[in-house]
Amino acid sequence: MPKGPSAAATATARVTYAVELARGASHISSTLSPETERRAIVETIGEFCDLYGEAKLPLFQKLLAEELRQRGKKEAALAVAQFKFVCNCAGR
Repeated sequence: MPKGPSAAATATARVTYAVELARGASHISSTLSPETERRAIVETIGEFCDLYGEAKLPLFQKLLAEELRQRGKKEAALAVAQFKFVCNCAGR
């Protein structure tokens, strides 16, 4: 069974992606309907993927879901955690 990232890797990622996490969580939290929430998730994850590549996406999604849970947005956190995204970036 594959292990998740270590606590140190998670802490480093949280600092490295702090701006993207704050901006994404704010954007997703501010939506008013399921449709706009989905669009915000697509935009946030797509922008992250463009910047950092697909390999780093699972950890970012985990951290983004945690950030949303901390903001009291449990359903949005679940939507982010379950979201399947196909990155169109060129092998980052």
